[in-house]
Formats: sequence, C-alpha cells, structure tokens
Amino acid sequence: MRLAIALAPLALLAAAIPAFAGTITIEGRGEVRAAPDMALINSGVTTQGATAREALDANTAAMADLIAALKEAGIETRDIQTSGFSVNPNYVYSDARDANGYQLPPKINGYQVYNTVNVRIRKLDTLGAVLDKAVTVGANTINGVSFSVTDPTELYNEARKAAFADARSKAELYA
Repeated sequence: MRLAIALAPLALLAAAIPAFAGTITIEGRGEVRAAPDMALINSGVTTQGATAREALDANTAAMADLIAALKEAGIETRDIQTSGFSVNPNYVYSDARDANGYQLPPKINGYQVYNTVNVRIRKLDTLGAVLDKAVTVGANTINGVSFSVTDPTELYNEARKAAFADARSKAELYA
C-alpha cells in the first residue's frame, strides 16, 4: 500500500504534462551583394627618439601633418578617428654577464611612439590620391584598406527576406 501512495503523485504529474509534440527546425539562407561606396583605411606614424618626450613630440608633429593632409584631400573630421596609440621603450640586448655569470638585463636606448587613425573615404575615386598624400606627408604605417557600404540596412533587410523565403520553401517540402 505504501508503494501505491508513493507513486500516486507521480501518476498525477504525468497526467498533467501534455504529450511531447515533435518540432522541426528549419534554417534559411539569404545573401545579398552590393558594390561598395566607401573605403576604410588604417594609417599612421611610428616615430623614435632618445627620450619618450622626443619620440612623442616627433609623432605629434607627424600626425598633425597627416591629419591636415587628409583634410586637405577632402576627408571630413568626423571620418578620422584615432584607432591606436602606444609608447614603448626600445631595448638593447647584450651578451655581457655579471660577476655571477648571469646575463645582464637589457638597457633602454630610446623610445618608440605608434599612432594610427581609421579613415573613412566616402568618395572611392579619391582613394589612390588619399593614400598617396598620406604616404607623401609621412605616414609610414598603412595597415590595410577595406571596402564597405555606407548604410547596409536595406541590404540586411533584403538578405533577411531571402533567408525567410529559403526557410519557407524548405518548410513546405516537409509539410
């Protein structure tokens, strides 16, 4: 009798849970391609100096020249953003040893400043001229050029519609 009483709550619980309804998950794929209407470049200046201040001053001047040249090339201030900045010591390593035979630690022999900006070029036909101008005024770092679309919202919506249509056609095959 105890066993029947112990199992009674489980029987009530089983009756309350509906039978499992099977589910099928369908995925759709949608892709839209478009010609880019803008370019993005990452460019900057790396400078060195005997002191951190010397390297920083040289970098500040070189970056001012670079930004002025970009603006002169028609790039708006809002399309120039700092993307990286660092100040690091330069080390000299030696094989010299101390009295106990341990290698002496490296010595600082100057500093390096690295400063880069992301630049959005909204007129693709000016890309070559902008890159040329940047290098001409002292940009010694160009980390790449990528292309994009100014406002991809409508393209995303078209891709979503295509993905939904793809999923629907697959679902109809299973229905």
